[in-house]
Parts: sequence; C-alpha cells; structure tokens
Amino acid sequence: QRKPIDRSDNANSVVMLLQFGDFRFFDGGDLTWNIEEKLVCPANLVGKVDVYQSTHHGLDQSNNDVLVKSLEPMVAIFNNGSTKGCEPMSFAVLKETPSVKAIYQVHKNLRPDGEKNNAPDEFIANHEKECKGNHIKLSVAPDGKSYTVSVPSTKHERTYQVRGSN
Repeated sequence: QRKPIDRSDNANSVVMLLQFGDFRFFDGGDLTWNIEEKLVCPANLVGKVDVYQSTHHGLDQSNNDVLVKSLEPMVAIFNNGSTKGCEPMSFAVLKETPSVKAIYQVHKNLRPDGEKNNAPDEFIANHEKECKGNHIKLSVAPDGKSYTVSVPSTKHERTYQVRGSN
C-alpha cells in the first residue's frame, strides 16, 4: 500500500547498516514509507538484521511493514519522544512481526491515545515527560556472536544471540 509522495528532505535521509561480525543493525534515519519499500522490493537490498531502530522516531508515515517484515529484526528500538513517535501503526507493525522478540523505547508514549502503544516498563528508558535523559545501551560481544540491550534506569539487561550470516 502506497502513501502520498514525500517531498520533504526526509526522503533523502541517510540509511545506516552497521555490521560487526555476524551482528547487523539497521537505522533508516527519517526515511518515509514509499522510499523504505524500495530498499526491499522487488529485491531485499539490506538482508536480515538483528536490531531495527524505528525509522523517523516511529511515526506512522514511516516503518513500512514490507520493510520491517523483510528485515526480520529480532529486537526493535523506538528512538521516540514522550509525545512524538511510537505511533499506533508503527507499534503494531513491530508487535505483529513474528521475528521481533523484544521492543524497547527511549521514552514512554504519553499521548492520551498512546498507553496501549508501549513496551513493558522495564524496556522503556524514560517514563516521565520531564525526563532525565536516560538511555538504552546496545553492546555487541567482541566476537560479534551476541549482543546485549540494557536499560540502566530500570536495571533491565538481556543478551540475544545474533541470527548468523545472511
């Protein structure tokens, strides 16, 4: 399903695919829906990834389900604000993607309609609108075979195995 053509600078966003050993991290910057599709259709130019950082803060004009399902991430991280991003459709796309084992958020979604679009509290770095600027830390093992996602403010930490060579 196509969306209106994006004539803003977002369509020119830089995409980053970081690889360390077998670990693969995707950050699509502020790309929007129609441009995201071109990365994986008709051919997947990216391959599978271990971690997907939500595109465009998790706005619904981005995070195309064709992109997300083609990348098959194991972990997703929303780089959202308390009232910006992590929107309903983007959250649903990640939640409904079978490969996603965990969703993390930099900020709890505090919009009036947003409460249902939140990961468990321990996976969210900041819970208040006037936050302390807490972060999510992603560390890759020296051998590139595993990675750890930690949320220091909630004392959450989980290690995941990379999916392997693509």
